[in-house]
Amino acid sequence: MKMAKKNEMKKLVLGSVGAIAVTTMVFSGINQTIKAAEIGKTQTVPTSYNVSYAEIGSKSVPQDYVKKDYKVKFVGEDKPTVNDMKMEEAAELASQNLWKVFKLDLNGKTVEMTYNPVNNETLQRATWEANVKINDMLSYAFQLDAVTGENHLIAKWVYHKAKISAGMDKNLLKNNQEYQILAKEAVEKYQLLSGKITAVEYSGQGYSEDRQGGKNADIFFRVRSDKGEAVQIVFSRHNKELLQVGYDSWMKETERHEKKIEQELKELNNREVIFTEEQRKKFEEEGPMLLEIKD
Repeated sequence: MKMAKKNEMKKLVLGSVGAIAVTTMVFSGINQTIKAAEIGKTQTVPTSYNVSYAEIGSKSVPQDYVKKDYKVKFVGEDKPTVNDMKMEEAAELASQNLWKVFKLDLNGKTVEMTYNPVNNETLQRATWEANVKINDMLSYAFQLDAVTGENHLIAKWVYHKAKISAGMDKNLLKNNQEYQILAKEAVEKYQLLSGKITAVEYSGQGYSEDRQGGKNADIFFRVRSDKGEAVQIVFSRHNKELLQVGYDSWMKETERHEKKIEQELKELNNREVIFTEEQRKKFEEEGPMLLEIKD
């Protein structure tokens, strides 16, 4: 799975094993430095394929959306199967959702489409991925289930020529109520969950930098409903704008992957790393203990 701006270095500082899982799920295939923290508890939810993409598409078209005049270009080597939706249909769903969330008008734009087949290691669903480059500092991406058309992930990759710290804002570990409100508002505005919101959970912080020196820093939240659904919402710490939504289907994939990585890290911890009580206490008082992994 790609879903990342090329030539980008991504640093994640999260409060759970999700740092590694999210990076593997979303940012695989690029040079990166991942900084992850303590292992967190996760819950895996079975994946369902009983909804057709035609039904999803007809219900999700924004009322103010007008069909856009854009070009579609296939990128990549993997080809869709007879069970997958056509590339043009996937591109249109991408256009509708990019308009709905980011008000991105694709008129005159080129949508690059990539097909990602099932990969038992990281991806149990085949997906279509749409990427739209506006300029060197701004691009958009959308990913959906290639069989059902269910929304998977939507992202805005934007960088700023500004002084932005690469480090974690420790104040936001506890004082993040303003972002929690933004997360709730986003869920309600874009109808990201069915049922009532039951929890807004801080998930971590990140930092990204492109080769031109543009930067951005972000903060992650997971929002859950009483229907058992969950989404991940990402905001910029630079200007608080919405950057990314990981929909319920993406969350299920991610939490499944987190569980696997959690077990691997526990085994590594048992074999090679021993934390003293003093270290654990320091970790609890001062925040995440950083684990650095480089590809």
